[in-house]
Amino acid sequence: MKNELIKSGHAVGESNFHLQFTPAYRRDIFRDEQVTELTLAYILEKLYELKVVVRGYGFGPDHLHLFVSNVRFVSEVELVRQTKGYSSRMMRKNFWYLFKKKLWGKKFWTEGHFYRSVGAVNSETMKHYIEESQEKHWEKTSIIKIEMVSQKRIWDY
Repeated sequence: MKNELIKSGHAVGESNFHLQFTPAYRRDIFRDEQVTELTLAYILEKLYELKVVVRGYGFGPDHLHLFVSNVRFVSEVELVRQTKGYSSRMMRKNFWYLFKKKLWGKKFWTEGHFYRSVGAVNSETMKHYIEESQEKHWEKTSIIKIEMVSQKRIWDY
């Protein structure tokens, strides 16, 4: 997938991020494929609303990697706040029963996150960033999914 510079009336540039989110208490809730798919669907819905393009994603049993571009209309912090907040609220409201034995209270995600500004994003760079960041995890895992994605909405699932 080729990244192109984004042009507007007063600017030309590129803004790509590698983001990593971890569920509360670092629980392995993403071992359940349904939790993984639903969480991703809500994240994609919010990112579409924010006009952010998802270039790829990867799941481990206890974390999510996102590769996003076109982060122009919102700051990195606001992007993370809205994405995690919306996906947490919707998962807890609609699908709490899928993970209630592993998470409790009003938490779905940990408070923190990892972010890195990255250059052009392709499948090789995604694999590199994910493998590099795996060194910091308690449990080494292979990548469940590395996918280049086109933007989808929740009703596409």
